[in-house]
Amino acid sequence: MQITRDPEVLRGYAVPVVAIGNFDGVHAGHQEILQTAMSEARKAHGSAFALTFDPLPAKVLAPERAPKLILTPEDKLELLGRSGLDAVLVLEFTQELSRLTPREFVREYLVKRIGVRTVVVGHSVNFGYQRKGSAQVMTELGREFGFATRIVGPVAVEGIEASSTRVREVIGEGDLITAARLLGRCHFLRGPVVHGRERGRTIGFPTANLQSRTELLPPDGVYATRIVLADGSAHGSITNIGMRPTFAEPERTIEAHIFDFNRDIYDQEVKLEIIERIRPEKKFESGAALAAQIASDVKQAKEIVARQS
Repeated sequence: MQITRDPEVLRGYAVPVVAIGNFDGVHAGHQEILQTAMSEARKAHGSAFALTFDPLPAKVLAPERAPKLILTPEDKLELLGRSGLDAVLVLEFTQELSRLTPREFVREYLVKRIGVRTVVVGHSVNFGYQRKGSAQVMTELGREFGFATRIVGPVAVEGIEASSTRVREVIGEGDLITAARLLGRCHFLRGPVVHGRERGRTIGFPTANLQSRTELLPPDGVYATRIVLADGSAHGSITNIGMRPTFAEPERTIEAHIFDFNRDIYDQEVKLEIIERIRPEKKFESGAALAAQIASDVKQAKEIVARQS
């Protein structure tokens, strides 16, 4: 799959079919949009693309209210690539771009630079100046400029509409099981393993301290997890996210105890898949009491990981 920031590169492909969206999370709704684009491209003997934006428009227009990203930009592109698209166009979102009316955006980017034949969007899409563009507006512009428009959704999973907003909500509630259903995979964090205070080692549970580049974290607590190393190997684990109140630590940490593991992975970039919340974080009277609770948590986490594998 080709990744480009130059719209005119797509002119080299036959019969461009373009799926447009922020695609943060690449959840079930997004996947349906992408599958529709690929289906339309196959029928027309053409090519399927995703057009997305970096940074997220809200990060430019209202940074104080911008949501935390479900995926790093790199992880988003990786998941888009797995969908089977021919290419992904990443447009830099700027104040200048934000001032284009829906018609100007369609004319300048989709028609003049790409030569689009079919546009695929979600039912709740917004685009153009002051978000005045909608699925209906895209349909009308398609009639004006001579391209077809396909509108997808809403897409529901077990009665819950799949949207980036809903995914953020359930992760914020600590409901990683529902999040996985909406995403079609476990929510995961990405980042390097860094040196910590090694508190876990002193009570018999050494941990890998993750410095997350993924913005969206679940609430503080203990989670059944799986850690995927740079070599692709996956290992069951249990992870504490929080302030470690028993030790009165000054900053939030993400510490994963990997089951039956004794390797040096400092500075290694890893992926931490969060399967299920076991309990909220709490303060214990002593390190010994904490160790006893962790032993119980580990037993439960192993059972959860085994069921999920």
